Amino acid sequence: MLLKISIALVGCATIAAATPENLSAEPLRYAPEPGSRFAYRFEIVVDGDDETITYKGVTKYTVNAAKDDQLRLTYHGGLSESKKFKGRQVPFGRRLGPPSIPRPFSRPTFAGKVTTTNQITLSSRGEVLAMTGDSQLPYLLGNVSLMPFETLPEEETQAWTNDSGVSITKNEPSGRMGGRFGPLDPFGRGDSGPKDVRAAGEVTKYAITGQQDGRVQISKSYQLTMPVNDKKQTYEMTGSGSWTFDRSTALPDAIDIQYTLTVNDGNTTVTVPIHVKYDRISSEALDRMEAEAKRIAEERAMAAKQAKEEAERPLTEEELAAAIADLRSGDDKRIQAQLEALAKKSVADPSPKVAAAIEAHIEHEDKKLRSAAQSALMRWAPDYKVVQDLKKAYRGFGTVKSTDREVDALTPLYVGQIVQFQEHGSFWFPGEIVSLNADKSVVVRRRAGSSRKVTVKRRNIQLAPEQLPQPNEPASAPDAPMTAEGTSPVRTWSDATGRFKIEANLLRVENGGAVLKRTDGREVTVPVKKLSSADQAYLNDWEAALHAENPFEP
Repeated sequence: MLLKISIALVGCATIAAATPENLSAEPLRYAPEPGSRFAYRFEIVVDGDDETITYKGVTKYTVNAAKDDQLRLTYHGGLSESKKFKGRQVPFGRRLGPPSIPRPFSRPTFAGKVTTTNQITLSSRGEVLAMTGDSQLPYLLGNVSLMPFETLPEEETQAWTNDSGVSITKNEPSGRMGGRFGPLDPFGRGDSGPKDVRAAGEVTKYAITGQQDGRVQISKSYQLTMPVNDKKQTYEMTGSGSWTFDRSTALPDAIDIQYTLTVNDGNTTVTVPIHVKYDRISSEALDRMEAEAKRIAEERAMAAKQAKEEAERPLTEEELAAAIADLRSGDDKRIQAQLEALAKKSVADPSPKVAAAIEAHIEHEDKKLRSAAQSALMRWAPDYKVVQDLKKAYRGFGTVKSTDREVDALTPLYVGQIVQFQEHGSFWFPGEIVSLNADKSVVVRRRAGSSRKVTVKRRNIQLAPEQLPQPNEPASAPDAPMTAEGTSPVRTWSDATGRFKIEANLLRVENGGAVLKRTDGREVTVPVKKLSSADQAYLNDWEAALHAENPFEP
């Protein structure tokens, strides 16, 4: 399967066929006025067995410069894609046979199907001298930004042929046609370097058939052929139709051409008819179109401004009283309407009374009303919004921000606790504690229903934000095993006030307390938080040394 295919020109010849009767003494040339604008209305129809795909849109050009037989253009536009399924009925399940749309064209996202901008430099004969940007279309149609510009003959003639040898590779960004198939990688990552270079040939023939009111009618035929490789893969394309060139504006005017694309992949052959049409939009129509677009944009901006002002306008005392009355009315319709209205507000100082009235409906049995209450409370109770945003972030697969709430051996943890952890790299992921190991490592599971478990060290764990509800939090102090054991010399211990001191050695740390053995042999447990800051620092250093990694072990 060819993946990232593009076509690069390796040889090109334009052959003119002179005739005794010339329709014009001047050769055809692209020569629009600098600073001028022109546009085309496109329609491309791909007729598959099961569906018809249509690409429609307007492409616009601005002539930045026109001198020394060169044109510098800015292209802006794109074609929208629509699909219509034919709904063929076949007995006994799915239709057998090859797919109606070949996979290289149906899978990727092509830049020509979205609004984009290209910078193009053309010769006056339509040769592409430089191009930045991408506007590729599927089905070997190339860049939509270049489609209007056919190659013109070197001299005045009635017929000419453009014969080019091309190489088709997986990874070549340049060339008139650019990447014909476009990237298949859904993330847009490209391969590094050309692969699977294939030779092919393009032959385009033109013949002037008539001229009227400065418009030159030209017949066009096209053929792309490729020799068969060892995998019996080929792409062939033929087409014929009419192209019109406007001498008065020195620009392409219209095209109407029917192509047939044939894809051979081993024992499978798919044929796809493609109909391409475009017409140049008159200057007057383009002005009207842009004026209408400007008017619509201004109206939308004004409506957005008014909506913002209304959302931020504080409610009057009468409106507050009416809102609370509606929310307490017991009439679901009144409540629903008021909740929807309140959800549109974004006042700087939301009323706690309104928030309380909204909160009464958070658990309503009606799903629609309950959802409206939740949306309204997001606007009227800032703390509720914070909590809901945290819930959303911590039940997903995505990353979360560092909380700087570090975990060490003295940090109480419990099974079912929502935390965040690092597995590889510096990213933090939402997780849930599955178990606590004796060596102080922690087994966590990603959120969002994941069953995959990971064992991580405590330094790779952070506590979740305090505002995040912990559904599995114990009713009292965590009772999960929290023990660190070792030996330490006798030292002086002090409480946080410095009034009480004892001589003892540290036996272990468990359940948030330090177990000390006094010189008289008695054991006492002192909550770590009641010890002096120096003693707490000593405990941290002691625990770190106790569980330090051995560099001499694998």
